[in-house]
This record gives sequence, C-alpha cells and structure tokens, in this order.
Amino acid sequence: MKAQKILFLIISLLLPLFSASAAEGAKTAATASGPQTQAWKKALQDTGFTVFPEAQTLPQIKVPGLDGKQIDIKDFAGSWVVLNFWATWCPPCKAEMPSMEEFFKTFKNNKLTIFAISTGEKPDTVKNFIKANPHSFPIGLDSSGQLGAVFASRGIPTTYIVNPEGKVIAGTIGGRDWMDKKTVEAFKTLISSGGKN
Repeated sequence: MKAQKILFLIISLLLPLFSASAAEGAKTAATASGPQTQAWKKALQDTGFTVFPEAQTLPQIKVPGLDGKQIDIKDFAGSWVVLNFWATWCPPCKAEMPSMEEFFKTFKNNKLTIFAISTGEKPDTVKNFIKANPHSFPIGLDSSGQLGAVFASRGIPTTYIVNPEGKVIAGTIGGRDWMDKKTVEAFKTLISSGGKN
C-alpha cells in the first residue's frame, strides 16, 4: 500500500505539470500517432482533463457501497470508469452531482460508468445525502479517508478516467457540468476511438 500511495502522490503532484505541457505534448504526439488518437486526447484536454503520457496501473480499490457490499474497481473491467472522489460537505462536489447523474444515464449503455467514492465521511452522512439527492451510479464509502489521501490529496472533487483495461489515462481536479457539450463530445470521441495511444 505504501508504494501505491507514493505512486498516486507523485501522479497528483505532477498533474499540474502535465497540464502545463499538454499543448506541447499534443503537438509532439500529432506526429507520432494517428489522428484518431490525437482527437480523443485533444478533446479531453480541451475540457480541462490532464491526459497522462502513459496509462497508469491502478492499485486495488475496494470499498463498501451504500448497502454495505464491497465494490471493487475490477467489477467494472471492460468498461470506461469515471472515478470520482467527493464529499457531501464539498460545494463543487454537490453542484456537479446532478449533471453526473444525467451523464451516467446518457453513457451507461456505451460501456461507461461512474464510480463516486465519498471520502472521509461517516456512512450515515453519505446515505442521508443520497437519500435526499438520489443517484443511480455506484457510490463507494472511504470512511477512513485513506483512498482520498492518496487519490485526492490536492482537493475534491478529483476525477480520473479509467480505461476498460483498468488503467488511468487522465485526471482533473475541480467540479464541472458533466452535460456541457464539450465534455459530452469529448467522451463520445474517447469511447469511439477506444482511447488507444
């Protein structure tokens, strides 16, 4: 677990550096890869995601769901996963959740799911929030805050895109309108291209 924490601490610290060099990287990648590869990367970058130079292997992520049953990131193998770290007290997290629900419903038949992990909160707090604000995508509980410390050390909401092979290809910090036209089109481009480097 210590090595995994170090890996994701490094990723989270380098996220802004990758963003700063994204434009230059896009120019270089254009000559080294096909137009379809370039299209999904540029589309994600244009919506504020940092596309990692190489897909990153995820450590085990297994947390209880709202019903107490364990949810493992591997349960979603073969699908795209929007892995989101959030909390009920976080205004940008709460603001983006209705559009996340709409986004989930729009893409769930395209082998894409959202796995939203509440971090550092008591299960009853999260359950009460979801009862008052229903969402149909999977909600995980990181009550200890350990996963949040690794994956969202720079703030929440923090969101990663996990490819069907279970590797992280991009990430972003901060809330968004998930049904924004550019975001929806970026994910359509990503899914249709297969997200290949």
